[in-house]
Amino acid sequence: MMKLFKLLILSIAALMISIPALAKDTVRLGIHLEPPLLDPTLTPAASAGEITYGNVLEGLFIINGNGELQPRLTSQWEVSDDGLTYRFSLRRAVRFHDNNPFNASVAKYSIDRIIAPDSKNPQRMLFESIASVEAESHHILVIRLEKPDAFLPYNLALPAAVMVHPDTSSQNATHPIGTGPFRFVEWTPERSVILEQNDRYWGSKPAIRQAEFLFMQTSVGTESLLAEGLIDGLLGVTRVTNRFIIHPEYRMIPRNLESKMLLAINNARPPFNDIRVRRALAHGINREELSTLYGSQFHPELIGSHFSPRHPAYVDLADRYPFDLDMARALLKEAGIDDGLEVRLTLPPTDYGRYGGLLIADNLEAMGFRVELEQIDWRQWMDRVFNQHDYALTLILHVEPMDINIYARDEYYFNYDNDHFKEIWSNVLEARTEEVFHHYLGEAQRQLADDAVNVFLFMRPERNFMHRKLQGIWENSFIPSFVLEDLYWN
Repeated sequence: MMKLFKLLILSIAALMISIPALAKDTVRLGIHLEPPLLDPTLTPAASAGEITYGNVLEGLFIINGNGELQPRLTSQWEVSDDGLTYRFSLRRAVRFHDNNPFNASVAKYSIDRIIAPDSKNPQRMLFESIASVEAESHHILVIRLEKPDAFLPYNLALPAAVMVHPDTSSQNATHPIGTGPFRFVEWTPERSVILEQNDRYWGSKPAIRQAEFLFMQTSVGTESLLAEGLIDGLLGVTRVTNRFIIHPEYRMIPRNLESKMLLAINNARPPFNDIRVRRALAHGINREELSTLYGSQFHPELIGSHFSPRHPAYVDLADRYPFDLDMARALLKEAGIDDGLEVRLTLPPTDYGRYGGLLIADNLEAMGFRVELEQIDWRQWMDRVFNQHDYALTLILHVEPMDINIYARDEYYFNYDNDHFKEIWSNVLEARTEEVFHHYLGEAQRQLADDAVNVFLFMRPERNFMHRKLQGIWENSFIPSFVLEDLYWN
């Protein structure tokens, strides 16, 4: 019996040696916020693009893993000498996941849908310079502008500008159908979204066969999943306990988003329509103290305007309003604001909302305000704050790259309306040289700081916490997304 047992063991060992190890081709990723919709052309929630951008849905351009603008569904393009006509040559043999073809007519539909008067696209204002869109031939798209727009190719690379098909665009909110290397499988609310490889993808086949994005409901639950090895990575980490930072199977890698933390102000609501009150807030919020909410592992970079320090046109205005409670109280007194005025601070359902909101409230009360803290869910925040402008103050993170243009919009939720800023922004769009372009971007930053439109706090420090064997992660793309196409297990 012992000889037979040994023979059996040797046979099994030989069989195992003869069978090659199967490469892992699935990945489970944790994200903090569940999107209200999965179509980034219909919601400003960055979590929609975090899942679908570059995976399920593609645009004419993409911002790649090095932060560079690259053609995607267009193969090449040219611009007229006056900067008013763009001609795009589209890729051939591209099909949507339901086998519908992608062509110039579909691209025209997608862009017309963005600029339509009744459009719900969150970035519609970025495309207001478009005069017309024409499908010149099956694979040639022409966009004509009313005025030059140096940002057009860049704007066409944003999640809000992905290409959609007229037959299926109405269902993309819950079941997106695109041209990307992954197709949508299932969305289980409050749990996850599952994507799987698109076997008929027009480009290179990814190594990952299936990806599941899990919604992290609580910090305790997140740490439990990591401890048990049930997720392969966590996106957008801003606070992790030391026992996970030293976890031998995981590594912390950069996530270079342009995430700007703001105490956003409703500039049309008294008393915040008074610049002295807004400047009082800028002096009275202790940004250094607030930045400690991310723990000792992270050191947020303070900002003084709505602009990323990573851009070459950045102007350092972080010291424009130093923390000074006496100055804050003096400005409030000058504006006729008595102690005890009640203000409502509306907070989104995020860690920075829950914990940062308490620190902001303490600062406001130290200035003399009586604070009503209002915690609401993400859908309520989008509806009441973003759409209806029903708020006084809110603590919020703006993750869209190069989005200083929002201050030129007439009906944006800040309710900031300044003709001089709009003139500056017009000069930005019409700039024909990099020197002029950067000059007016600097002027735009200074104007927002002078007007104290919001309390500009800091760049949120973010990392991705990933399994050490998971390679090919796009570390330097500043689009809030997790593109899977180069991912593989080593």
